[in-house]
Amino acid sequence: MSSEFKNNAIRGPINSWMFKVLSGYMNYLFGKSKRSLFKGHPETVVEIGPGAGANMRYLKKGTKLIAIEPNIHMHANLKKSAKKYGIALEIKTVIGESIDLPDNSIDFVACTLVMCTVANPAKCVEQIKRILKPAGVFVFIEHVKAKEKTIVSFVQNVTFKPWFWFFEGCNTKRDTKSLLESAGFSSLSIEEYNSYSPFVPITPQIRGRAIK
Repeated sequence: MSSEFKNNAIRGPINSWMFKVLSGYMNYLFGKSKRSLFKGHPETVVEIGPGAGANMRYLKKGTKLIAIEPNIHMHANLKKSAKKYGIALEIKTVIGESIDLPDNSIDFVACTLVMCTVANPAKCVEQIKRILKPAGVFVFIEHVKAKEKTIVSFVQNVTFKPWFWFFEGCNTKRDTKSLLESAGFSSLSIEEYNSYSPFVPITPQIRGRAIK
C-alpha cells in the first residue's frame, strides 16, 4: 500500500473550492450532529481529513487542531479557516493509514465524511486506536452503503464510478458501520439515519462515538 496521497492538479483545487463554498450548507445539514459530537472536546483535537476546515466552527477558540490532510490543495483553505475561527493549526501531510503521532498520545480524534475516501479504512481505524489514550474518544459521521434493492442503492451503483473519480476516491458503498463494530473499541455508540439532500448517493449515514 502506498504511503502517499496522489494529489490531482485539477480535481484537488476544484474540490477544495467546492467544499469551501458548501461549508454553510454542510453546516445546515450536519451542524446539530457535529455540535453534539464535538461538545466538551479537549484542548487538542486530531482530525482525519479535515478538508477545507468545515469542522473548525465547532471547536473552541484557541483549540490546537492536528490536521491529518494529505491533499495539499486543501491546505490554503484550512489555514484560512483556522485564522477565521482562532484555531492553532498543525497540518500533517500524511494519510490516515500512517499517522505520525506516538502511541497513546491523543484524547480526542474526529473524522467526518472521510472514511469513504481512505484506501484502507481498517488500517486507518487501527491507527486512530493506536494514537488514542486509554479511554480516548473517537467521534464520527460517515455516509454508508444503502440497503440492497432500494432506490438509493440503485443510485449508488449507477453513480459509483463518476462519483469515485470526481471526489478523489469517495466510495459510496462502504460498510463503515461493520468496520467500526469489529474494530475492538471498549465502547461504541452508532446511530443509523438518512440525511436527505441533493447528494442522493450519501443519504444513508451513521454518526456516533467510540471509546478506546
